[in-house]
Amino acid sequence: MSSLNFRYSIRSNLPAHSESPASIGAKFVNTLEALSRIDPMVFPNWEVMDFPAIESLPLATARPRIAAIIDNNVSRDDFGQPEPYGGYSAGAYTSHSFSPRGMNLRIRAGGKNAGETDLEAGEYDMFPDPAVVTYPVFKAALLAINAIWPPAWACAYAFRMDYDKVPLFPGAALFPYSRFHIPWLAYLSAPLAAGIELPPEIKSERSPDNGLLMIAADARLEPTDHEHLRRARIIADIMIAHTGYRSS
Repeated sequence: MSSLNFRYSIRSNLPAHSESPASIGAKFVNTLEALSRIDPMVFPNWEVMDFPAIESLPLATARPRIAAIIDNNVSRDDFGQPEPYGGYSAGAYTSHSFSPRGMNLRIRAGGKNAGETDLEAGEYDMFPDPAVVTYPVFKAALLAINAIWPPAWACAYAFRMDYDKVPLFPGAALFPYSRFHIPWLAYLSAPLAAGIELPPEIKSERSPDNGLLMIAADARLEPTDHEHLRRARIIADIMIAHTGYRSS
């Protein structure tokens, strides 16, 4: 059983960009394969979602049909009619789904508004297994997703419903709510990172696209650890200041 008390996810913000279902589908398949190469035990046997049909297909079966699957996952109006300007959704989950080892990926892209990627460990009603929430896996996953879906910003974070309402340990100040939640690894694209001067306690590195990756902890982020939380708060403030987002 999981010993974690937080959920862990990676979210990124994609600039608005019109794109065909075939292009989105090809990139989505590449993303699933890239994640599996990171650790096939953490990302095994992807099932790809056909949302209107409320069913899934093994990746090997979905791969030759991926353009049609994504086309079927088009945004729809209240009457079920396609609205391509709203973009397309792509979703998949690992064979560990419905367990603490499950990994779920969902991407919305190709519309006239900003899109997003979301990789989540565990399930909505259970915290993840610590074995799938490791610094090497989450860092590699964030960078792999960024390489295929270049974002304005990206963030690996810890979350639970009350994190902004209840001190995370005795004496801790309340952590402010934002769409970055409790940041573990946070990325800003080169334009958003221009001119940032980081305090010395924040580890950082440049990504291959010259974006800035900020690191609150080079192990699993533990929000109940004083130093982890202090550095996460510094990174949250930087992300808020340089993206303009406060809440999701």
